[in-house]
Amino acid sequence: MFKTVVHILQNSIRNFSEKNALLFKENGDYQGITYREMGEKIEDLTHGLVSLGLKDGDRIAILSYNRPEWPMCDFAIFSMHGIVVPIYHTLPPNQIAYILQDAGVRAIFVEDKLQYDKITQIHEKVSSLEYIIPFTEIESEGEQVISFDDLLTRGKQHRVQNPEFYQNSIDSIEPKEVCSIVYTSGTTGLPKGVMLNHRGFVLDVVNSEAVFGLYPEDVFLSFLPLSHLYERLGGHWCPLYRGATIGYAEDINTVVEDIQKVRPTVMVSVPRLYEKISSAVIEQVEAGSSLKKKLFYWALKTGRRYHELKFSQQSEALVSLKYRLADKVVFGKIKQKLGGRFRFPISGGAPLPTETLKFFEAIGLQIVEGYGMTETHLIITLTPPESTKYGSCGKPIPEVEIKVAADGEILVRGQTVMAGYYQQPDLTAEVIDEEGWFHTGDIGQLDEDNYLFITDRKKNILVTAGGKNVAPAPIENALKLSKYIDDVCLVGDGRKFVSGIIIPSYENLKKWTVEHGIPVDGNRDLVKKSEVVQMMIAEVEKHQEDFARFEKVKKIIILPEPLTVENGELTPSLKIKRNVIEKRFREEIDRLYEE
Repeated sequence: MFKTVVHILQNSIRNFSEKNALLFKENGDYQGITYREMGEKIEDLTHGLVSLGLKDGDRIAILSYNRPEWPMCDFAIFSMHGIVVPIYHTLPPNQIAYILQDAGVRAIFVEDKLQYDKITQIHEKVSSLEYIIPFTEIESEGEQVISFDDLLTRGKQHRVQNPEFYQNSIDSIEPKEVCSIVYTSGTTGLPKGVMLNHRGFVLDVVNSEAVFGLYPEDVFLSFLPLSHLYERLGGHWCPLYRGATIGYAEDINTVVEDIQKVRPTVMVSVPRLYEKISSAVIEQVEAGSSLKKKLFYWALKTGRRYHELKFSQQSEALVSLKYRLADKVVFGKIKQKLGGRFRFPISGGAPLPTETLKFFEAIGLQIVEGYGMTETHLIITLTPPESTKYGSCGKPIPEVEIKVAADGEILVRGQTVMAGYYQQPDLTAEVIDEEGWFHTGDIGQLDEDNYLFITDRKKNILVTAGGKNVAPAPIENALKLSKYIDDVCLVGDGRKFVSGIIIPSYENLKKWTVEHGIPVDGNRDLVKKSEVVQMMIAEVEKHQEDFARFEKVKKIIILPEPLTVENGELTPSLKIKRNVIEKRFREEIDRLYEE
């Protein structure tokens, strides 16, 4: 077993020195950085940080979207015994200030002028902050601002004078040393700093990759924020462990275009992207000729039957023959649009709708679904290859124990459980009991094969006035299968029935009004149109047929504008803050129950 995450990378640098570790877009084309070049930069950066007087245990933040400098700084901070504090690049200044103050950050890497300007706005509030290091050239004043290139130059000079320092430094890292404080976005209250160590990270990387089965030939596309542990561990450290290559999307909005150029074999994403891909394919088919529709749905039915037989370890020659034809005529074209060499997509961060899973399964792309939390160094369970159970997020990875408490809460134990919340021992004691079990706050169950099925967050369970317990997540996920619904938040705790606050797909709603000859003047007018409201009610009814009567959404509110991180309605990982929504739309919700 590797001692630290740094040693994992060092092993790949030795074994794959001239192979591309990272790909980044420059002037429209992708350029490569080899494992050797990445290692050289990390060593220079480590020396550079030490030359500034930064020392063991200092908290150093990274505020940037994904780019090669991000993991280089991550490993450099680890290498000099520092503690990495990742920050979402979408956070507003006041939320960044809270994290910097709480962690006592001494230095921060920032991506560009946009992020630099955020720091200048709050600099006076953060007394511990001594250095700001931008990745790109910006005009600035003061000794506190050091360019990234200048830091590398300082590092090279320090390295010449102290040639043994780097190796001695990484070899003296203790596996249980806290190396990162990751602030959970939290759907309630202020963010908490989760203290994580090398031992937990190494175990999670090695044991998760044993389920994935990665190869040096694999290519990942990185577009989920690296400030989230899901992308950092699953989308970076796992592929780097196996000597694979990571290509960076230019922007979250250019992912489809970047897929064509990077041609990934593996991609780490949240369910929403996979939902959008399947919806886009079906919409395109529905807009085509009747022959095209018949061919597609025949292929989809064939694909589903083929994989049903495959999972039950059966085969039928005729079904296999039909599937090969479907793959050649229909599925191959879809996969070509995804780069043409996908092995498997990975999904996490939220439950994946079964229909989306079955769609990708049918076209020959088995989604690996997982479940994890920041407090457990990320991954807790993964779906074993070719062993999917619909509705489950898989089995515990090696060396992770799971049990379900009497009240249905999922408990986790093992060396991957966090060291605790930074400077909050009381909160730590609330979630880690005397026997070392971490209380996840999620409700679920384990089946006879040790597969985990999650119902919802414990705090999200709605108890109606009639005493019925309603888990919102399954209903919300079902409603989001409608092409007219982007997101939804159920309410109804202590009320007579359940209602839904809907964030619609404004684009698809506008298309619908055009098709039906309904004039619309902006989003506010759009969501008030009686025809639109009635159509949306019908969509809600259609997508919740399988739920019990007491679980069903009876009334809805359609929002005229999307929820945002900036307004405090979403967490940085884009989860709805239910308490904020209920408070913000209290009057509208009350009116639903008065009528």
